[in-house]
Amino acid sequence: MSMGKKSRLAVSTGLSVEASRSTARPPNIATAALAAVVGEVHPLVPAVAGGNDMPFIEAAYRVGLTPIHTRSESGAAFAANGIAWESGRPTLCLVITSVGVYGALQALYAASVNRRPVVLLSGEVGATGWGAVQAGDGWDGPSVVEVTRPLTAWSFHAAAPDLVVRALRRAVALARDRRMPVHLNVPLAVQKAAAS
Repeated sequence: MSMGKKSRLAVSTGLSVEASRSTARPPNIATAALAAVVGEVHPLVPAVAGGNDMPFIEAAYRVGLTPIHTRSESGAAFAANGIAWESGRPTLCLVITSVGVYGALQALYAASVNRRPVVLLSGEVGATGWGAVQAGDGWDGPSVVEVTRPLTAWSFHAAAPDLVVRALRRAVALARDRRMPVHLNVPLAVQKAAAS
């Protein structure tokens, strides 16, 4: 018996199917962004669940994608690399920023040299001032956007809710058209923001 979308959402959130129906929330930015690209990406989404990427993981279930939970960011990124290679379709990979992105670098490099359309989405803890706290943009080590830039067709920090949907559409289009990985870093508060 196949598990329906509502049942998968209920399992992912720990709510009963009935409770998940009665607690329907308006879409957040993470849901709006994934809904905008759901038909353009592979339905399997390798992911490592962490607090900072949970809105994206929950949104993936909500829009009908199927997260595959791996033990490490490296494993998630290599799985996305393999799915993109076999299917030829852009493949999302969900990780946290900083150590999560750094753990995915070897697979991102492999996707780059082998020209595979991996879309690495990293969840950032928060933004303060000009930079992101964990991403290292002026706070805690090197910037993940700067570190991933040489390996990708595009690497971007979407620091405001109005940037995320357009940025993810652009990331998927670049991955598909250039046959290269891309990276999008999104703060947790931005992922959770109400979609307009």
